[in-house]
Amino acid sequence: MYIIGMSAYPRTKNRVFRQIAAAVASAALAASVLELSGCSGRVSYNVTQSYIDPYFSGRLLNNAQVAVLPFLTPRGGIVDGELESERMAKKLRALRPDMVFVSYIDFENAFPARFDRRMVQEFYGKLYEEDILGVKAMDSLWDHVAQPYLLVYALRAGAFVNNVDRSVFKHAVVMCELWSREERAVVWRASCMGVSDDKGIPDGELMAEGMRRLAEAIPPTLPNYGREAW
Repeated sequence: MYIIGMSAYPRTKNRVFRQIAAAVASAALAASVLELSGCSGRVSYNVTQSYIDPYFSGRLLNNAQVAVLPFLTPRGGIVDGELESERMAKKLRALRPDMVFVSYIDFENAFPARFDRRMVQEFYGKLYEEDILGVKAMDSLWDHVAQPYLLVYALRAGAFVNNVDRSVFKHAVVMCELWSREERAVVWRASCMGVSDDKGIPDGELMAEGMRRLAEAIPPTLPNYGREAW
C-alpha cells in the first residue's frame, strides 16, 4: 500500500491535470517495481521525445546561439542554485560542445534599457502555462530577442510516495522545448522522468540530471554546407 502525495500545481487546463495524474500513477508503478525487486537507493531516468518539426534541420543549429532560459516552476523561474540558468549553461557547454549555449542573462541583456522588463516575466509565465498563442503574439518582445533559439525547461510534475516502511520514493518530470525565434514556435520537445527511492538524492539533483539528459537528447548539429535532415 502507498500513500501518494503531490505538490499542488496551479494549472487551469484539464489536459495538464491528466498528464500530472498519469505521471503520479507511473511513479507509483515504478515504486512498486523497486519494492518487489528488493532494491533500494536506486535512481533512473527516462527521456521521451514528443515532437520534432519536420522542417527543422541540424544545420540550422550549427553555430547558432541557444539561450537557456530560467528553469520554470509553479512559483516562477529559478535564478539561483544548481538549477540556475547560468550554471546550467556552463554544464551544457561541456556536455554538448557542438552547440552554443548562453544563459538567460545574455537573453535579458539584449533588450533595450527602456524595455518593460515585466514583459519578460510575462513571457516566462506564458511559456510555463503553455500559452502558445500568447507567446507567439508578443511581437515587441520577439523583435528584441538576440538568440536564434531558446531552450525552455519546465517542471511539469512532482510527487512523493511514502511506503509502509517509511521509506520515500520520489519522482520529477521535466519538460524541455527548443523554440525558434524565426518561427516563433517549438521545433523540438521532450520530457524526462526521474525516479528514485534514495533519500540521499536531493530533489534539485533529480531535476538537474533530467535537464542534462534532455540536452543530450537534442538532435546533433550538422554542417551548414549540406542539405541533410534528421
